[in-house]
Amino acid sequence: APVRPYVPVYLGDRVLVRLGRESGAVIRDPYGRRLTWLVPPGATRGWVVPETSWVQLLGIAQHVTVPPGWCTRSAFTHWVRGWAEHGLTDARLLYVVLDAVIRVEHGPRDGVRGAGR
Repeated sequence: APVRPYVPVYLGDRVLVRLGRESGAVIRDPYGRRLTWLVPPGATRGWVVPETSWVQLLGIAQHVTVPPGWCTRSAFTHWVRGWAEHGLTDARLLYVVLDAVIRVEHGPRDGVRGAGR
């Protein structure tokens, strides 16, 4: 099962815009105010995200509500980019973009090397 970066909307919407067509499937949870990307298992190993960003890396033991494939607009959990059309996101690209968005929002992180450096 894929690992799922679970990203608050204040960061996730910016990540989604920057990724554009390169983004794979994304689930929006309006209640938790989160976006969830699906990436290959083990692909987030080594990711460093500050606790203050509220980004969580969810593994196979954690629960995520997955909407039906047809549910692309809803007041409930729905697909922003559908699984059937978009599949997994390239984890390295997602991390580079997420890291850049976090740096803009939170500033540089002392002593932490960013993605791809």
